[in-house]
Amino acid sequence: MFLGFTGPNAAGKGEAVKYLVDNHRFTAFSLSDILRHELKDRGLEITRDNLIAIGNELRAKDGPAVLAGMTSMKIKNMPQAVIDSIRNPAEIDELRKNLKNFRLIGVTADPKIRYDRARARAREGEAFISFDEFAAKEAKENSNDPNAQQLNKCFEMADVKIDNSGDIKTMYAVLDKLLKESGYIPYSRPGWTEYFMKMAYLAAERSTCIRHHVGAVIVKNNKVVSTGYNGAAAGTRDCTELGCLRDQMGIASGTRHEICRAIHAEQNAIIQAALTGTSTEGATIYCTHSPCIICAKMVVNAKIKKFITSKYYPDKQYEELFKEAGIEFAVVEKPQLNVTVLD
Repeated sequence: MFLGFTGPNAAGKGEAVKYLVDNHRFTAFSLSDILRHELKDRGLEITRDNLIAIGNELRAKDGPAVLAGMTSMKIKNMPQAVIDSIRNPAEIDELRKNLKNFRLIGVTADPKIRYDRARARAREGEAFISFDEFAAKEAKENSNDPNAQQLNKCFEMADVKIDNSGDIKTMYAVLDKLLKESGYIPYSRPGWTEYFMKMAYLAAERSTCIRHHVGAVIVKNNKVVSTGYNGAAAGTRDCTELGCLRDQMGIASGTRHEICRAIHAEQNAIIQAALTGTSTEGATIYCTHSPCIICAKMVVNAKIKKFITSKYYPDKQYEELFKEAGIEFAVVEKPQLNVTVLD
């Protein structure tokens, strides 16, 4: 989802953008940042007058949509972003053309309130201007020149208009409502625990057990050491072909582990690490289920220091063993098993 902001100076657009970044995981971009970089490259002071002048110059040279075109090409494959400093109708057309689910939000406020805000923030030479100077600069932002700034026309094109003359929380509430009504779901990069737990569930898909699909991933310094899943010994027939021996004998889960064709996921992960000659000392094991007592013993002797899971296996004998051996044990929420990527 892409949200654009337009409106007169010091109306509160920056506060709206900050709110979306801090509370809704948006990434912020400003068309004015392109102008600031241009002024810096030319060795010119970054003032409001210079920003207006350089913006008008670039639009006259490369077309009124040049800033929006440069920005949209940069962000079009992102899951969500917010774009500030939209000041020309052609920029709006360009963003609507290039970005899916683009919504333009116009923010305004009483001129006297905006003047006070501008002086208070003291940005780009605004601290000591008079109200008449403030109004005169604003007039420059409403030219009839198609290559210049046309803030009033941009505001008229907004999908949503917000008067931010009062309590800023009112503006936040409008933004929250907009996101909710749009069905917005923020993209969230998974943390390390979710990442490796997802790997464990992926490994579990290889299981040949017809009772429980279990997967395990051994990790050291955020690098995968080995993986494993529960299944029959290599080169032998498994339960998908022969059926479950434990079911046939009426053996309950969590008991009589020796009567099973499968090697458990944790065991296979430890074995795979041994086969490649990779140490598991000090490692963490991520497993879809808590361990049976046999796997727990192997975890201790493999000098693995942490066991993370999201589901309990019926055998609870590991608890006292881990406590005595100083193995850290944690239960986390099962990760979402869908994969969300930009392709």
